[in-house]
Amino acid sequence: MRCVVTLSLPKELCSEVEKQMKKHKFENKSEFIRHVLRFWLEHQDKGQSVK
Repeated sequence: MRCVVTLSLPKELCSEVEKQMKKHKFENKSEFIRHVLRFWLEHQDKGQSVK
């Protein structure tokens, strides 16, 4: 089961998301955002700052 989250981004950030998802061959924005969130959480668990 999934939890649905609606996300609103400024146009500049949305353009960057689209650029990066295409560059890294993600099928859609949801896959890209999940990947980025997992990456961030993994590094938070290790006490590393990701900014």
